[in-house]
Amino acid sequence: MLKNVRARRGEYDPEKIAQLREQGSSLIYMMLTSNKCRAASSWLRDVLMTTASDKPWTIKPGPVPDMPPDVMNEVMVKAQQKIQELLMQGINPDDVQVREMLLDLKEQSMAQVTKLADMQAELMEQKMQDQLNEGHWNEAFAQFLDDIVTFPSAIMKGPVVRKRPKMHWVKDPQSNDYVLDVQETYCLEWERVDPFMFYPAPDASDVNDGAMIQRHKLQRSDLVALLDVEGYSNAAIRAVLEDYGKGGLRDWIYVDLTKTTAEGKSTVAAGQNPSELIDALQYWGSVQGKTLLDWGMSEDEVPDPLAEYPIEAWLIGRWIIKAVINPDPLGRKPYFKASYEEVPGAFWGNSVADLCRDTQAVCNAAARSLVNNTGIVTGK
Repeated sequence: MLKNVRARRGEYDPEKIAQLREQGSSLIYMMLTSNKCRAASSWLRDVLMTTASDKPWTIKPGPVPDMPPDVMNEVMVKAQQKIQELLMQGINPDDVQVREMLLDLKEQSMAQVTKLADMQAELMEQKMQDQLNEGHWNEAFAQFLDDIVTFPSAIMKGPVVRKRPKMHWVKDPQSNDYVLDVQETYCLEWERVDPFMFYPAPDASDVNDGAMIQRHKLQRSDLVALLDVEGYSNAAIRAVLEDYGKGGLRDWIYVDLTKTTAEGKSTVAAGQNPSELIDALQYWGSVQGKTLLDWGMSEDEVPDPLAEYPIEAWLIGRWIIKAVINPDPLGRKPYFKASYEEVPGAFWGNSVADLCRDTQAVCNAAARSLVNNTGIVTGK
């Protein structure tokens, strides 16, 4: 991934630079990879990031929508009423007539259910579009498309529930008029996950294969905002803040000096954390019930001590600031990944930068030879 970042920026690896300088060679770099990645990203944006009126997705119900139980009960009640009417008229219907009557009523009900499903799908499509707009989907997806042409895999996270301040119209009890007021609102948001910060299980082929870890870099204000939030431990967060205040937890994992340099960001001496951010590890995976009971969860949350339960846990240093059961009823993780070229059975695929690597190396070698020979001829 570091090679791909450098290729997009038009820079050689540090080892290659040292080798070329030792040979007295030119450091010219042909921007082939950057050009191909920009073109691929532009094509993907043209197809996938259109206007709201011409979005590349829609929602349609299945060809045979599920009939709710209350509708089935309504069909049976109507059938009983019709049979009673026939009996009152002196007509005793046989089994074939009753079966035909039920099928006819079922077809009428299915037509109504299908029409209702179409209406609900249309309303849900509008709601989802509104949620995507408010959840910063377009910004995150644009970054995701840049990742998919640069890195072996691109990762999107969401929907993530966050508490955000928003303006709402509220009724003033004194003047009885509606005024704008700032209120904390739960919002569904999406975000691009840096592939450098995502660690799947060694044998995983997808995000829901085994355990995974996402690494976060938090500021002190981020931790303060988590105080009194459901699911987080106030005692653990305050212990982290106290240790941070004493100069700890700046680099309890390691400093990404190589990554920072490749991305063109300002760096300081090795071993220092320029922004003094706190590393946090967010774990998604399964844990045995006995461990969760020992940790302090109730028997209502963990009924079987020998069963495996999907959890979400946050670790900072030696403190676990959060450990809860995965809120998704199917135990899924809120991540999605895709590759420009998928490799069957592998988590990491191939990006445009990966596919251009050999051609990029050949073009660079030819350009360096041309510049070096020109320099020799001109005596420079």
